[in-house]
Amino acid sequence: MKRNTGILALLIALCTISTIVCAQTITSIGEINQVDDQGNPVFAGLQTTDKYTIEGVAVNSTGAFCGMNEDGSMAMDFIVFVQDETGGMQVYSGGWYGGGMALYPEVKQGDRIRATGLTGHFGGKTNMNDRHNPDQTFEITVLSSGEEIKPIAIENLAGVSDFDATRATGGEYYQGRLVEFKNVQIIEGEWQNGSMLTVADGQGNTFTVELRQGTKIADSVQPQGSLNIVGVFNQEDTEAPFMESYLLWPRSIEDFKSADGSSMVEEWNVYK
Repeated sequence: MKRNTGILALLIALCTISTIVCAQTITSIGEINQVDDQGNPVFAGLQTTDKYTIEGVAVNSTGAFCGMNEDGSMAMDFIVFVQDETGGMQVYSGGWYGGGMALYPEVKQGDRIRATGLTGHFGGKTNMNDRHNPDQTFEITVLSSGEEIKPIAIENLAGVSDFDATRATGGEYYQGRLVEFKNVQIIEGEWQNGSMLTVADGQGNTFTVELRQGTKIADSVQPQGSLNIVGVFNQEDTEAPFMESYLLWPRSIEDFKSADGSSMVEEWNVYK
């Protein structure tokens, strides 16, 4: 009896140790995204060899936000924005240096994923990447599918691009998250894949919307009139201080809806 009790205690101890070893510490996206008053990242693990794990819902599918190579072919970059309760973050690997989608599992919009890898800074935001080295790949695990993230409703564009180092408001708050601009109109820009559009609200406040090549949004007819536009609130600021260059990345033509809530292309002609 004593021998059996000892064996049982040993098994329990081994199981406990195994659980501790196998457990992953999840770091919140909000913690990783911290910045100073000039928009510089201040996360202690940035640019170190330490790997961190985040968990959240993918707000876009792989391939949606790809651009074009110089030869006109579609780039095969891995670009997925992951959102948790504290913020949004880009997970990135470039196809042009041997990384990209070929190295990672397919991720679909609504997948809950766990990602473990190195952190880096580009365009005013901290992301998870492989540092342009396919030997330093991050790990992607799809935990479940079909989750829906409700976009943050933005009723007017006043202040959405303002910089707030506390990340409580403005561009830093929205960065990496799914948002929805309400009652805006396209006032400038060519309706073509890869172009930049300018949208304005009823008060004349404006914002930049980019039609990424991979979305193929401009393969559909341009919507007219008052629109609600859903997309990932991104930042592409390549020069310090990193306090501007926010823009919206819609994921597909379905992210453009008439302001009354409909999304049928056939109905858009009533606004022309």
